[in-house]
Amino acid sequence: MNTTKIQTKRILSEVSRNFSHTHNLTLPETRCLKDMTIGILKSKTVFVNQIAASLRESIPLRKTAKRLSTQYLKDDYAERVRANHLEQVTINQEDFIAIDGSDIIKKYAKCMEGLEYVRDGDTGEIGLGYNFINLNAIDGEGDITPLFSKAYSFEMGDYSLNNEIKKAVGSVRERFDSKGTFVIDREADGEILKDFFFSLSNQCIMRLKRNTSITYKGEKLQVSKMVKKMHFDTEQKVTKIRKNKKVVQSYELAAVQVSFEAKRKTHKAWLIISRNKRHGGLCYLLVKSDKKSALEAALWAFDGYGKRWRIEEYHRHIKQAYRLEDIQMKTYNGLQSMLAILSIAMYILYKKISALHVKLLLESGYNYLNKHRISELTNFIYYKLSKIVSNLLIPVRLRWKVERTPSNDNLGQLSLMFN
Repeated sequence: MNTTKIQTKRILSEVSRNFSHTHNLTLPETRCLKDMTIGILKSKTVFVNQIAASLRESIPLRKTAKRLSTQYLKDDYAERVRANHLEQVTINQEDFIAIDGSDIIKKYAKCMEGLEYVRDGDTGEIGLGYNFINLNAIDGEGDITPLFSKAYSFEMGDYSLNNEIKKAVGSVRERFDSKGTFVIDREADGEILKDFFFSLSNQCIMRLKRNTSITYKGEKLQVSKMVKKMHFDTEQKVTKIRKNKKVVQSYELAAVQVSFEAKRKTHKAWLIISRNKRHGGLCYLLVKSDKKSALEAALWAFDGYGKRWRIEEYHRHIKQAYRLEDIQMKTYNGLQSMLAILSIAMYILYKKISALHVKLLLESGYNYLNKHRISELTNFIYYKLSKIVSNLLIPVRLRWKVERTPSNDNLGQLSLMFN
């Protein structure tokens, strides 16, 4: 058996293993979830017809699409898929959990349920579409574990961004409790969310706006005024990749203990400011941490907030490689289900087959390493992996059978076969 077939078998084995213990889905619902997950990886799209076509079933395409839609259009399907996914995932205490929102712009759509006016994050223009929120865990090596994905629309009765963030965080904490440090950008710089995050048992890192006020030594000041009162006595160098070239930037760090009021409560925190030595750009971080010294807190928070950028790369990847903004779902339930299933497909690509990443890049027979440098194996490799996994899975035709195994609840198991 050649290397390509072995790699294909290992990928499918990881997919099958990921769905071997679905605790809140029926057998037809589990089969739909597996089929659509593999279909997304094969077709590199969120179009249901193309996902159905990629499965290469012996029945008419419309019947395959109808079989899938019967399951994923259920009212609570997306919610149960998200809950089941969180049961399969593990994270460590030291991981950072990045929280970030993005948008799906539907410039020409008219009939999709729940459309509202949203701001396009790429152009800054206002147009019809959806907002959605993602939570991804990022470990010390920068590896991504997709955890949670959900769209929200005020047209469909969703209350506010603050409420959606709190519900998303609540879902993750229900599974992981105090594991992980939440990292969030300036959307959390408000009284409601600052009180919410600092009332949790988790540590957190949030970026502040320059006009946000804190209390330092009994004096209430805007954080932009704190720069002159703090000593930038620590330096950190960061290597970034721009146009396939390494760019080294130096930052100065300063940290002091401060307090702030939110919802009539006083919270203590670290204020950490980073300053770019080249152009003087400033970043203000409000940090809840168990670090004892200013130096430890500054270095840890700087590292954690830097890893938040990985979720921005993740959003760009699913939009470009899987054409998320071209999604065609008339119902809001269908949109939610597709986002939940897409996050599982990305979990398999990013995490479940992580042990295969280097072999897939080097030995799969598809040469996507343009310059044959080590950096091509360590940078954001998931665009290349998306192509390789798709090429490996396209020839596969799935066959399913139900194996009944004795159990207390008399439930069967689904087995995945292929030829």
